[in-house]
Amino acid sequence: MRDVAIDLLHVGRFTPVAPYQRFAYLCSGLLIASAAFHAAVFLVDGGPWVGPISWRKPIVFGLSFGITLATLTWITTFLRPRKAVGWAVLGTYSLASVGEVALISMQRWRGVPSHFNESTAFDGLVFSMMGSLVTLIGILTVLITVRSFFRVDAPRPLARAIRLGLVLMLVSQAVGVQMIAEGGNTFGAAGALKVPHAVALHAAQVLPALALVLLASRASERHVLRVLAVGTTGYVGLVASVMAQTYSGRAALDLAVVPAALALLGFGLLVGSGAVAMFNLAASRSPTSPNTFGGPSGAAPLGRAYEKSADLVVARPAARDEWRGAVLPDCCQG
Repeated sequence: MRDVAIDLLHVGRFTPVAPYQRFAYLCSGLLIASAAFHAAVFLVDGGPWVGPISWRKPIVFGLSFGITLATLTWITTFLRPRKAVGWAVLGTYSLASVGEVALISMQRWRGVPSHFNESTAFDGLVFSMMGSLVTLIGILTVLITVRSFFRVDAPRPLARAIRLGLVLMLVSQAVGVQMIAEGGNTFGAAGALKVPHAVALHAAQVLPALALVLLASRASERHVLRVLAVGTTGYVGLVASVMAQTYSGRAALDLAVVPAALALLGFGLLVGSGAVAMFNLAASRSPTSPNTFGGPSGAAPLGRAYEKSADLVVARPAARDEWRGAVLPDCCQG
């Protein structure tokens, strides 16, 4: 397990972090802590989980914004922005996220709806401010996504996972715009817009996580890309299924044939690719695995056999010779 953690930390480059990333991670932690606090309040105070006035909103929005902010902060490691750009983008994104969740939480403590509430001048102002902050967050997400399609200082499979995850995050935000246009969370008779919004949003965590596990398994680049392609196809299938279900005006559990088939296929492909990744990761730690440094005598952590150059992670020649099939140097060009 220690070797696995070292490999994941090395490939994912979770440390060190720039000052603007530390600030963003701090804001992310505050948002997640806010969600945990309001979850405790909900357990004590009770009340409905659904509805316009519920502790669910500060819980769900705090958790979602916190996770999303942490993910984008980590992604900027591979985009390598200049310090001023990093502060401008991540600093603004962080403050906007904290502000959005703070306004939602304030409205719940006041005992009034946070969304689509224009019953008083003050409530209308709060909802308008929330809309402005979300618009700003959407613009920044577009900028980060566009930037990701240029040079990314990451292994090729991870770069692809990051790009697709960001594109699906934009799809999620487009559904959020649809929710505002509809004046609520329902499309047609019973379509739940919140479902495709949530599923598409968290592709930015699932797909890079799959890529990281595959890279840490030390499999060949061709194998990693194939398994990742299966997983991404599955996730896109899940998004397509919930989109089809929602925009047909049907409730989330009132499954039609096509959305149900897409959901089963997508879920199967995603889970299957994850299972293959975990199997490869476990097999790569076997003392007799040919994909371990040192072969039968034992595995050496990936992190010890790699050193970071100015732009890329490259293998030391000795380690590359010992690791038959190692191709990380070839796939480190985003």
